[in-house]
Amino acid sequence: MGRVLAYTTYVQLASSRRREVALTFDDGPSQFTRLILATLVRTHTPATFFVIGRWARAYPQVLAAETSDGLEIGDHTQTHAFLTQLSPARQRDEIEQAAGAITGAGAPAPVLFRPPYGAFNAATLAILRATRLLMVLWSVDTSDYARPGVKRIVYTAVSGARPGAIILMHDGGGDRSQTAAALPQIIKLLRRRGFKLVTISQLLADDPPPANQPPPRPLAGVG
Repeated sequence: MGRVLAYTTYVQLASSRRREVALTFDDGPSQFTRLILATLVRTHTPATFFVIGRWARAYPQVLAAETSDGLEIGDHTQTHAFLTQLSPARQRDEIEQAAGAITGAGAPAPVLFRPPYGAFNAATLAILRATRLLMVLWSVDTSDYARPGVKRIVYTAVSGARPGAIILMHDGGGDRSQTAAALPQIIKLLRRRGFKLVTISQLLADDPPPANQPPPRPLAGVG
């Protein structure tokens, strides 16, 4: 991770040298996280969860299960705040409180951060540089938060996959039963197409983003 942080503040898409894809889940933990975890464990699928601090405190046993199953946990702020509407001090509080909730539940200190809604500004990037956190955006948005149906979630995830892709899904923030139902098929089809599923850290170790990538741009979506 230090190697990537030495030359960039973010990743949205890794290099394309390997057919690796990272599945990511935002806004948990929640009552639906265990359904998703069960699929990941049963299929031996690595994934990365960007958790909200207040829900980490509410579901510490779920966060502990994620850690014990070898999954990766990143920071997604304390309250899912729209960071660009906050002062730098408030932004830092949101990030640091979530990190404290994660470690308080027994998970390792996060080294990855995902801004809610894909919204950030220069103050956010300065805080991340100071705290040695890498901002993780996404290249495929399944829009599962809108509950478009299981088939649509599967289609969007699989059709958007490419080497180095980071796929956005959600395990919290609402009814995520469609996401849980879509996940087994997503995993099956991605592997059938020759993709290896990895955590964000593994993706960066195997296939880091190029050193000449452009500055990060905020994304429109629900992260």
